[in-house]
Amino acid sequence: MADKLLDAIHKTAEELHKSGAMGTQTMREFDALCLSPIKHYTPVQIRKLRMKNKASQAVFAAYLNTSTSTIQKWKRGVKNT
Repeated sequence: MADKLLDAIHKTAEELHKSGAMGTQTMREFDALCLSPIKHYTPVQIRKLRMKNKASQAVFAAYLNTSTSTIQKWKRGVKNT
């Protein structure tokens, strides 16, 4: 229910911004408030996700708009997701 409410509020804010009744900074604040929480994945979860989709590290990196070295660091647990 909260998701539907946030979605409705965000759509209203977008319309206010488009009409000029709401400034860009305020719209950015609405955007930030309505973002979904970031889910953190363990190295094992990342590998399972990649393998489930039969994607090489390079393809997985391209899909996520990141580098292959970042994927390798996630795999080793050196860098957090």
